[in-house]
Amino acid sequence: MTQVQEQVKFIFLDAGGVLFDTPIKGEGRIRNLLMGRGYQLSAIDAAITKAKHHTKASFITNWNEEEIYYKSLYGGIAREVGDERLTNELLYLTHYAVHCELFPEVIDLLEELSKNYKLAVISNAMPSMDWVFDKLGIRQYFHTIILSAFVKEVKPNKAIYEIALEQAKARKEESIFIDDKLENIEGAERVGIRGLYLDRGKKNLNDLMHEEQLLK
Repeated sequence: MTQVQEQVKFIFLDAGGVLFDTPIKGEGRIRNLLMGRGYQLSAIDAAITKAKHHTKASFITNWNEEEIYYKSLYGGIAREVGDERLTNELLYLTHYAVHCELFPEVIDLLEELSKNYKLAVISNAMPSMDWVFDKLGIRQYFHTIILSAFVKEVKPNKAIYEIALEQAKARKEESIFIDDKLENIEGAERVGIRGLYLDRGKKNLNDLMHEEQLLK
């Protein structure tokens, strides 16, 4: 075991962009579905813009609130294109959680990392993000999963990292946090957790772990 491995006992990871992602982003999924129904792209984009403007955004803390929010948003889009019956189809077929896919290296990497470290998640996410860990079969690798929706704090604010440390019973000196956004890395470092920035345009998570000598 390397000196770095001996010092680090907890690895906190962001979820979306680090462990998994959606190949097609949210509005792209809406466009694809509605274009398949025969609607013109210009009409779809106008509907999305108007529906977003009229949908009230608030801090969502449970699935019921999330469902209400998205039914309002997707219902607005459906009304704008002229068929409100599309509301539920948009909700269930274009929702983020349905489309998440693991990055190719993640399962083998989590299996290996979990032998030497306690793993946890810190993610700015809607409540439905919690279901993604079951859908993708990776919940068992994590000691705790901290989602902003449930703790009512968001990265890069100090509080969410402090909550994560407390729930994981981790010491900041023995912890590392990995994210694909620099501002979230900076937030962790203000708390005293060493941050590692994952730029997937240059390397994957496995490459980063070996580069940092967290794996041989």
